[in-house]
Amino acid sequence: MLHETLIRLWHNCEDSEASELYELQEFLHPGEKELLQCILEIASDYHKIVAFCDKIRNTKHDESTIKVVNEAVIEPHISPSGLYIQAFANGVLEVLKDYTNEIIRLEESFLQNPQLPLIFVFSSLEKYKILFNMLKSVIEVLQKDNLSGCLLMGRLHKYIYCGVETIANAAEKITQSLNSIFYRHLCNWIIYGDLVDIYNEFFICDGRCPDEDFLYPEQIEENSLSSSWTIDRKNRIRRPPPVRKFYINWSMVPMFINEDIAERILFMGRIVWIVRNDPKKVSQDQYQTKYRRDIWEGKDIEYYKKVQALEKQVFNQVEFQHAIEECRIKLTKYLWSVMVEEGNLKEHLQLIRDYYALGRGELFHQFIAVAENHLKGTSVEHNTYNLNFIFLEIARKIYGENDKTYLKFELATSKSDTSSTNLWSQLQLNFEISWPLHIVFHPKSIELYNKLFSYLLRLSKTQIDLHKLWHSHMASKKNIDRRVWTLRQHLLFLVNNLQYYLQVDVIEAQFSVLLKAVENANEFEDIIKVHHEFVSNLLAKTFVLTPDETHTYQNKHRLHQMPAVQFNVPSKVYNVIIRLLELCDKFCLVAGTWETELTEPEVAEFEEFQKRTDTIVETLLFILYRLHEKANGQHLLQLLYQLDFNRYFTKSKPDFNLTNAP
Repeated sequence: MLHETLIRLWHNCEDSEASELYELQEFLHPGEKELLQCILEIASDYHKIVAFCDKIRNTKHDESTIKVVNEAVIEPHISPSGLYIQAFANGVLEVLKDYTNEIIRLEESFLQNPQLPLIFVFSSLEKYKILFNMLKSVIEVLQKDNLSGCLLMGRLHKYIYCGVETIANAAEKITQSLNSIFYRHLCNWIIYGDLVDIYNEFFICDGRCPDEDFLYPEQIEENSLSSSWTIDRKNRIRRPPPVRKFYINWSMVPMFINEDIAERILFMGRIVWIVRNDPKKVSQDQYQTKYRRDIWEGKDIEYYKKVQALEKQVFNQVEFQHAIEECRIKLTKYLWSVMVEEGNLKEHLQLIRDYYALGRGELFHQFIAVAENHLKGTSVEHNTYNLNFIFLEIARKIYGENDKTYLKFELATSKSDTSSTNLWSQLQLNFEISWPLHIVFHPKSIELYNKLFSYLLRLSKTQIDLHKLWHSHMASKKNIDRRVWTLRQHLLFLVNNLQYYLQVDVIEAQFSVLLKAVENANEFEDIIKVHHEFVSNLLAKTFVLTPDETHTYQNKHRLHQMPAVQFNVPSKVYNVIIRLLELCDKFCLVAGTWETELTEPEVAEFEEFQKRTDTIVETLLFILYRLHEKANGQHLLQLLYQLDFNRYFTKSKPDFNLTNAP
């Protein structure tokens, strides 16, 4: 009887063999029958678990080979082709070795003493009942929730701290089996930027396509992933290489890894991938062994082993974060040094100030004056080539051979802003950005810089036209009507002060803050953050876009951060300023034809100009005053003082009182 029981405990008997064992129960005491039934239940649980593991281990890594298992065993509905489920099965079988060793010891005891009672067998195996129940429960959860990959680790993690030593030890052994797969995935990703995951089990996924956040419109159309520089057929400026898309599959993130750590791991691997795919080194090394940057400076094996060593122990949040953070600091400092030293970050920032923010006023003043005749009666799009020729010629004459930075820029036509009827508002600049600065000055930020460029160019054009009108009136020997003279001076006063505020109080001040922050930065992530804040403040304080007050700076471990502005939502101040500029343009066009004595239609037209000017000025001052009263509107105080000097426009309006302003 005892021998047949041991056989049943070790081997999953056929139905005929099992029936013989049940027939022997007729000769047993009712208490022994109950003991035998409990022992057979333990054996049944063991064989079901083993059958599940054998099915997993014997399945080829091919989804087409998955077949339905006999209903008598635990059926693996989950995909048995993954590395993690294979490691899970191996870990479970390793845990079951204690059970098989116990059966061997029982058999040795039986050979020495054939009269051993069933209670002795049951007392030896009873401790495995709770273990088998746990294993069955885990397997059932895996089947029910169709768990795979990293999620298996999260399900086992809670059992390590359950307080039951048998279960905790078993969960730890199985977890260590899974760790060997997880940490190899992790090390390959953060150390080498490689993602070898054919079964999609790791929580970092390869999109196998370019990241749309770093693609320009023409690159989106091409939709190609090339490691070399791409040249737009229409444009002279070269676009940077696409950045490969990697993302987090949040449904696969283990429960013991929080959002910040997951974002950090994604961020690190992307840095390594970008650095190892330097297009300049590839293009310069066509006839030699392919060069790859040593981002770890010869210590990649050392860092690899530091992270891999974590697989031999129970997951420790502090040690895990420490190892990840140590690698992150190394990576982000290296990329920062590449950007500052090789990418010439400060030079790029200066070029953005000089060209997008019209810091080189002499260049754009002369360009507007010369190009104006080429835009009359035609569209900007048809004259792009001529405008670029004019731009380059003027820049060459002004700067000569000493400064050729203008070759990094090219005028183009905005395809997004088709609502504006003013041709100057449709011009934008393409900027040839050096690798790896293209991940800081990404397409969205360049789009926002172009919004600022078009805005400032439009303002400069109006300012030049007003000065031309002033020069025309001064050069004329005719006496200009005093009312026309006064209105022109008011408009010129408003435009000049707006120009000064934008260029000096905002742009120069913000660039000064940015450059100081870049000098104090020592990590790549610091550069992303200060540039994010700079673009947000620049677009908001120049009134180009409406600030997004609900925006919060996202996890800093990201390559791409959206500025805190509402895209395609101009501020109220911007709309009023555009109305003012349109009024000035029309006034310059009409006032240039007026004679000394205004006719009645001209007087009516002038009065309409005056009325519209008063309305626009009042609206502008009212909006600025209300924005100034907000906590984030203190920067507008200086502009209000400049526009409403000595309360010239608001002396009859007691509501506009800045004397008590803080």
